[in-house]
Parts: sequence; C-alpha cells; structure tokens
Amino acid sequence: MTAIDTHAEVNPGDATQTWLPTELLVQHPDNPRRTLGDLTELTRSVKSHGVLMPLLALPPNEDGLHLIVAGHRRHAAAQAAELAALPVIVRPMTEVEVVEAMIVENEHRGDLTISEQVHAIERLMNLEDGLTPAKLNRRIGKSKAWVRSRMALAILPQRWRDRIDAGDLTVAAAEAATAVADLGPEHLDAVLDRLAESGSWQDPARVVEGYRRDLDRQSHYEGTVEKAQKRGGTVFTTDDPPPAAAKAVRDVFDSKDLIDAHTKLACHGVLVRRVSWGDGAEVAAICTSPRDHRPRRDNTPSDGLVSDRRGSTSGDDSHAKRKGRVARTAHLTEAFARTRGGPGKADLTQLALRALIHDAGQEPIKYAVTILGIDPGDNARDALVAAADESATGLVRVAAALACGIAEGHMYWSATSPACAEYLALLCDTGWTPDDWTSQHMGDEPTSGRAQRTA
Repeated sequence: MTAIDTHAEVNPGDATQTWLPTELLVQHPDNPRRTLGDLTELTRSVKSHGVLMPLLALPPNEDGLHLIVAGHRRHAAAQAAELAALPVIVRPMTEVEVVEAMIVENEHRGDLTISEQVHAIERLMNLEDGLTPAKLNRRIGKSKAWVRSRMALAILPQRWRDRIDAGDLTVAAAEAATAVADLGPEHLDAVLDRLAESGSWQDPARVVEGYRRDLDRQSHYEGTVEKAQKRGGTVFTTDDPPPAAAKAVRDVFDSKDLIDAHTKLACHGVLVRRVSWGDGAEVAAICTSPRDHRPRRDNTPSDGLVSDRRGSTSGDDSHAKRKGRVARTAHLTEAFARTRGGPGKADLTQLALRALIHDAGQEPIKYAVTILGIDPGDNARDALVAAADESATGLVRVAAALACGIAEGHMYWSATSPACAEYLALLCDTGWTPDDWTSQHMGDEPTSGRAQRTA
C-alpha cells in the first residue's frame, strides 16, 4: 500500500463514481469492525437487486487494489453473491479521514461494540497529536461525553475491553477505573477487578475513591510500623500478632506512673494494628505477660509491677460473667411473659432496629449507604448511625436499607430462600419488573408484599 500523508489536504472534488471489479476491492486494515456479522439476508438482497448504494474506497495502491472505507458488508455480500463488479465512489483521503469515516458509518448502523469503538478512537489518537474530545466531537458527530469516555478507555488492556463487551463491566465503571492509571497497571487491574465484583449497584466513583483510601491507609499502616520499629523495643503487627494472653497496658494498670514504668519491662511491647477506618492504623502499648502483674493472694511482695486494677486482672471472671447472663436471661424471660407491664412495642422495635444497624456486616452497610445516597466518609457504619439518629423515620429507613442489603447478599446463593421473599415483594410493590436472571432463579414471581401480609 502506498503511504498516505496523515495530515495532507484532500480535495473532495477529486472523488469519482465508477464500477470496479469485485476482486479489486479489499477490506481496509483499519476497519474497526472485527466481524461482519450474519450476511445471509444481505446476500439474498444483493442477489435479487444488486448493490444499490455505492461503496467508498481509496484510489488504487501500488498493487492496483482499492481499500474499502465504507461498505465492507456490502462487498462481502457481493462476493458471496458472485457479483463481478460493484458501484464505487473512489476518493483520496488521509488516514485520519479514513478512520473517522469508518467510525461514522459503523456508529450510524449501531453495530460497533465498545471495544471496537475504543480501538477506532485509539487509532485516531495515534495518528493525530493533540486530538481533543471537542475537535473529534465536531468531526464525527458524537457527543463530547461519548468521545471523552472512549478516549479514556483507550488505556485499558484488550482483556478488559472484551469484558465490557461481555457485560462483565459497565462503561461507567471502566471509565472510573482509569482515574488510577497513574498508579500503575497493577493498580488499574486491581480496581477493575473490584469494580467487576461490586456489580452495578455500587457507585463506581466511590469504589475507586475507596480503593485510593485503602491504599493511603495501607501506606500509613506500613509507615507507622516502620516508625515503631525504629524507636526500638518489641513491635507486634496485624501480620505478626502478639501472644494470645497479651493485654493492653491500660487494661492492666490504672495509674499513669505504673503505665510509664511498664515501658522499661521485658514484657512491654507495642501493637500496630491495621484497621479499615481513620488513617488505617491503631497503636497500643501492650503487656505480653499480664499474669505477672496480678496481686498475690498471700499479699507477699512481688518482683515486678503490681496491677492497681480490680476485676479481670486479679483472677478469672468467667464465673461472674455467666452469673450475670443467667440473671439477665431470667429477668427478660419473666418480662416477655407479662401480659401487662412488659417491654413496649416501640422500645422493642427500636432495640431490634438498632441491633440490626450495629451488627450488620460490611456488605449490607455498603449496600445501605448506596441506596440511601449517604456519604460513607471514613466510616460507613457511623454514617448510617448518624442518619438513624435524626428521627424515628430515619431509624426505620436505615434498618430497612440494611435488611435489603442482607437480602441482596442471599440473592447470590438462592433467590427462592425465605430471606429474599419479602425483599422481592417490596421491589414489586415499588414498581420493579424482575429481570431475566431473577425471573429464572426465583421460581414463582413474588406476589405483592402487601398481598402477602394481608393474606
């Protein structure tokens, strides 16, 4: 193929319409369409009526062949129909104009996959330096948002573009992931994996923001460990935990003087713990041998520091704990049995709802803040508690959103489980139409939740 100047000026008046032998027309290598699709109907039409719309092709190259710019499917159908010649508009075009023309033709047909669209835009970006969404939007007639999105996705490896085509990843999620491209390919892959796993119900921007926040927390945790180790002494971490018997020094001693004195003992250590809130690290002074500081029962002098705390450090309190539980259980058994004077409905409801909020797992919490539109900040659970504290209605809404999150988690295992029935009924009550997957897996379509409750 004769080289074409990418930015050469081309006179549209040089175009000519003619008939060319079918074998002199060949597919252009820059055609963004990977497959031509089913040509059965088009071939039948070409056999009956011929090719009614001329193809667009470049002037002959050094081999005498014309590269097709528009009309690849018509050419393939004509070959299948064994037509000897085709109507063709022959026009000299720059490489940029060729790619733009192929994008316009295919996009008007709506045939290109996302990865094919991105490949075409990527080709234009390689051909023309300084290409902006505004410039390209004017030339191919697509919106700036569409162009900006495809330009952003051009940095994705082909395997992720293929997953967008397969429906495993949304365009919005993939575009959001490109915000971490500056961190390196391994982080881009990690974010894309997280987005693919999170499904369509999570805001991609929040998932990406959460990933960056996790990186910051991990970096702070590692920095905190390094600082603690430089200060000397015994340092334990989340990955290298202390002995099971270890306790925080503040749980062994009450007085500041004793706590300070403990730092000079061999049993003193520092625990740096990785956490998922705040700056990502918690530091606590610990004692690896708290038993050594218990007061002696015979009041004989101790060789080391003696705890000034009363309670668990002076002996095993498991018996007292069991005794307290028995007493509480007996009281509530009697209280729940009362016909009058027992716990009120409002108090019981509030207790149940608040217990649900405080004991919910991380996935239902993420789901709840998403559907309620609450900014999770540094701690999503705290954000939900704050929303629940605003009013009685807020409490009910937060607890219900968490219940929906729990039910959504069950959906992955069995859409027919009782845990999902009320959830699906609520969705139907609010105008939801079950999607194909849910319809196939939930058995009978759930009746209205209201109908279930009044039956």
